[in-house]
Amino acid sequence: MKRIISLFLSILLFHSCEVIEGPYMSGDVNPIDTSNNYVKKVLIEDYTGHLCSFCPDAARELDVILDVYPNAVGLAIHGVNNFTRPYVVDSVFNSDEKYLYDFRTSWGKDLDDFFEVSANGLPKGTVNRIDYSSNGNHRKDFAQWSSLVADELEKEIKFGINIDITQTPLMLSDQFDIIINSEALSSLNGNYKVIVCIAENNITTWQKDGTIDDPNYKHKHVLRSFLTPTWGDNLAGPEINNGDVFSNAYTCIISDLENDNINYSTTLPLGVGNTGQWNTENLSIIAYIYDISSYEIIQVEEKSFISN
Repeated sequence: MKRIISLFLSILLFHSCEVIEGPYMSGDVNPIDTSNNYVKKVLIEDYTGHLCSFCPDAARELDVILDVYPNAVGLAIHGVNNFTRPYVVDSVFNSDEKYLYDFRTSWGKDLDDFFEVSANGLPKGTVNRIDYSSNGNHRKDFAQWSSLVADELEKEIKFGINIDITQTPLMLSDQFDIIINSEALSSLNGNYKVIVCIAENNITTWQKDGTIDDPNYKHKHVLRSFLTPTWGDNLAGPEINNGDVFSNAYTCIISDLENDNINYSTTLPLGVGNTGQWNTENLSIIAYIYDISSYEIIQVEEKSFISN
């Protein structure tokens, strides 16, 4: 039997998402089904904006990569910059009602501020956040993404991740219980954190696309919320044995998270709170594990809230 690590989760209330404490067992009882045949997966973070006319080229490249490499996961991040702001005048809607939606989030701002992607020109992104350095090697042009994804998928699988999503059995409930089960697939030295976030697909609204103002553009893989702090919850370290397993549990109410983003929008320059109308059928959980010494993401998993 595999040795079980008991992971004690701190009590956390973070933007209407509650971390659930235990029970987590230790000893010779394995509460996690480890029969999964885990595969290596890679996360592409596409830093973008609806006023960035070249960003749809990166989004189309991302779609091609996701078609070619089913084990790739995309996440579109809108920081707080001129490309992501709603197009408003004097804090009221502009007369032609274009670009009024606010994709900005506090977590997107945190990430963009730290990795300095938008400040160095869009479209750019990261692939598993490899090559992080102060000189910006981690910021990758979208033409590089495909080859980097291929390289990352050849790397050793260090962790497996399984996501369990349960909807509260109440009519019209938008409360979900989420359990992230992780398993070490080799013996490791280092410290690792897990990040859990929500993305939404196919948000139809305005986007500058070259010289075109497209009112029916489908914004995909859009970061909506984090269920962890920006830099994650502690997972494991410094010594990890092959077969060690870990659980992180969360409960969240989608409408509350949506309202949190609406309130955040009103605190931003030109923000008017127009960031609601989430579609649960298009939401997914993205969970990833990274090495805190290098920021490199070493495994990622995605699962839809509503199974089709």
